[in-house]
Amino acid sequence: MKQLALAALALAASTFAAQAQETWRIGALYPLTGSLALLGNENLNGARIAVDMINEKGGVVGKKVELVQGDASTPDKAQSEAERLSSLENLQIITGTYSSGLSYAASQVVERRGGLYWETGGIADGLTKRGFNGYFRIVFTATSNGQLAANLAASAIAPRLGKKPADLTLLVVHEDSDYGTSVATAAENKAKELGFKVAGRLPYKASTTDLASLVLRMRASGADIIIASSYANDALLIQRQMKQLGVNVGAFIGTGGIYGLPSFGESLGNAVNGIFDTEGSAAINPASLSEEARTLLAEFQKRFEASQGKPPSYVGTQGFVGTYILLDKVLREAGSADPAKMKAAALALDIPTGGTSLGWGVKFAGPGNEMQGQNERSFPVAQQWQSGKLVVVAPENVKTADPVLVPLPAWDKR
Repeated sequence: MKQLALAALALAASTFAAQAQETWRIGALYPLTGSLALLGNENLNGARIAVDMINEKGGVVGKKVELVQGDASTPDKAQSEAERLSSLENLQIITGTYSSGLSYAASQVVERRGGLYWETGGIADGLTKRGFNGYFRIVFTATSNGQLAANLAASAIAPRLGKKPADLTLLVVHEDSDYGTSVATAAENKAKELGFKVAGRLPYKASTTDLASLVLRMRASGADIIIASSYANDALLIQRQMKQLGVNVGAFIGTGGIYGLPSFGESLGNAVNGIFDTEGSAAINPASLSEEARTLLAEFQKRFEASQGKPPSYVGTQGFVGTYILLDKVLREAGSADPAKMKAAALALDIPTGGTSLGWGVKFAGPGNEMQGQNERSFPVAQQWQSGKLVVVAPENVKTADPVLVPLPAWDKR
């Protein structure tokens, strides 16, 4: 009996080894439950489509790709799941994680174990200021996103309000994690540089269930323009309580999170129109993309809508683009899951601007650079909700429409 049990174990082990040799097993670590689940699942859905498209084309050097999921609902959970994927699942490549705070926690584990961590969503500047050799971030930084929000206020909003920045009061509100603080600090500093009267920064906890005191402070500031860095429930709560308390502003700029998701528009109805959002976009001018990037984007959008019953947001597209590049450009070039070969392939990437479906190029900062592992050719864009849809309004080379509804109509006029 003992011999039979040992034989069964040996067979199971050999079967697992054979399967491992036949597939590329990649860790996929996202917040799939908890307060960030909406955003994490959107990111993962995009990544799954990238895997499907790669596998249908024969995989990578003859082997199919399998995503091994982990639920990073909190920083502690992100760390423990990274440990599980790295040790028990024996994975050397992990992608994710959407949230900067979760990425900090998980990537430390992977770096310590010598693996490769491929970030498709977290934007806090500090993620690529740690000197990690195995950390690569495909997306733009918090600083670039916050600066774009302030630039948008100066170049597009102030003229439509008929005033110069020096005659306008700008207020920055933000959830108080590293993500929100990074974006808000960059927005505040840039706004001051541009000459705005900055009323300050108002931090809050994203888990707060009543933000009436924050909204009342927003009204007391006399702000003409508000820049807000939020996640999901908190972003919606701010808008609802602004309406309840009758707080009106000339312009409102969100900086990612739910501001760019269809659910934000669905929740606010007509009241969403006129609100701005800075992040990446799945709807930039297709003329700014290479032919390959346009083709991939169209195929992805068709598949996403078929599987999810809605068009993809930027967050979903972000997951697709990041994962597709990891598999088709990095893993294919490396020909091995060996982290050293993967890192070398990543550093050798040289995709020109317009060469990905989000309009970015790809070129990572190398060893010795303060931002080692950062994609230096990624950038955010400015969008606005118009007639219930997001359209790109800046920069000039990727925009599809001009800004409207500035000043923002009062709540009783929307």
